Amino acid sequence: MNKMNDYDIPSVRLTAGLYALSKLACAGLTFLLISLLLLGFPQSGGIPKGWPISLPYAIYAYGLPTALVADALLRILRSTSQILALFIYAAAGFGAGFWLVAEQGGNSILWGIGGIAGLLLFRIAQLVVERYTLLLPIFALFVPLLCLLLL
Repeated sequence: MNKMNDYDIPSVRLTAGLYALSKLACAGLTFLLISLLLLGFPQSGGIPKGWPISLPYAIYAYGLPTALVADALLRILRSTSQILALFIYAAAGFGAGFWLVAEQGGNSILWGIGGIAGLLLFRIAQLVVERYTLLLPIFALFVPLLCLLLL
């Protein structure tokens, strides 16, 4: 029988902290990518024209909690299938779009599709961040602050 040492068992706090840092890095990378896409669009007061809210508010107030719910659903289902993960993220993104419309107003189908695109981009960012763990602090802390300073 193999004996497990205490240092081989990961700490719950360490695991939770790395998960939180990973989610913040995903949000930061998503914020960077969407900010780069929206550079050419007209903005007034930091809000892109036609949007009910600013981009950081959309990502951190609507996208991040919805991605946490999608991760919880994947954890409950205990699935490792990437196709199921994309489907759950797409459904959660549509829900995030409806959530945004319910609170801020707007076209529900348009923002539902935007929520799908945003959360799928969030999932792609999660796959990138999980592969390159040295980027976690950069995208979690420094890139969002740099984007906010430049915009």
